[in-house]
Amino acid sequence: MWRFFAVAFGIPWLLMPVMYHTGYAQWALLVMFAPAMGALVAGFRERPELQLSAFKPFFYPLLWVGAALAVAPLLGVRPAFGESLRLVLARSLNVLPDELPEEVVELVEVQNLLMPLAVPMALLVNTFVAFGEEYGWRSYLTPALARRLGWAKASVAVGVLWGVWHAPVLLLGHNYFYKFWPPSVLLMAAFCAAASPFFTYVYLRHGVWGAAALHGGVNAFAGLYYLLYPPEPVWLSNPAGLAGTLAWLPLSLYAYSKLRRAAKESSASADVSTPGT
Repeated sequence: MWRFFAVAFGIPWLLMPVMYHTGYAQWALLVMFAPAMGALVAGFRERPELQLSAFKPFFYPLLWVGAALAVAPLLGVRPAFGESLRLVLARSLNVLPDELPEEVVELVEVQNLLMPLAVPMALLVNTFVAFGEEYGWRSYLTPALARRLGWAKASVAVGVLWGVWHAPVLLLGHNYFYKFWPPSVLLMAAFCAAASPFFTYVYLRHGVWGAAALHGGVNAFAGLYYLLYPPEPVWLSNPAGLAGTLAWLPLSLYAYSKLRRAAKESSASADVSTPGT
């Protein structure tokens, strides 16, 4: 298991100086796949089912997404998306329409019409990206710890580790906007611990892709929220702040109880099937 931690946590920390000087956004994909890389490195020795064959369903969708990203600039799509994003940012900063040129206001109206299309696209892309994290946290680490702690407790433990894992990008301003702000790590650890049991519940019912879709949906919603609503105070009015943490608790308490009940039923079934002495 130490190999998993060395790779999953080592890559973000090794990249932190580079991200500090160049920005973390362009390194996000590599960082998010660090848990998957750690799972593969550990899986080659510990769990053969976690070897590269598990990535077969991921290959062709990733190929299509890569091709689309490569062709988009040739079609002029990337500048359009960039202008749309700039306008959303302008609106989120309370730039009033009468302060903008008429042609820009028209573009804002078009952007409003396209917003419903942006959400499912963001969900699709974010699902593929989130697979890198979910393959490590849910497919490898949670089952590994569940053998010792049970699924319920393992889910909470993985949630704390999952939150702390974000520390390099959090300290660069990710999610909470303040650089080198230590409370961001505590807030993220609490948020991930609150969400993790439900992620485990989805993983056990729908596999790693189900968890990746959930993760992608959360990221897509959070990105939209950051653009449309004021982030202050970041510890409260934030999808990954106190409000977001409390919102996850009902779902995760339900999932936690289901995981504990399933463990008890499994234990009782094993006791019944064991011959007496």
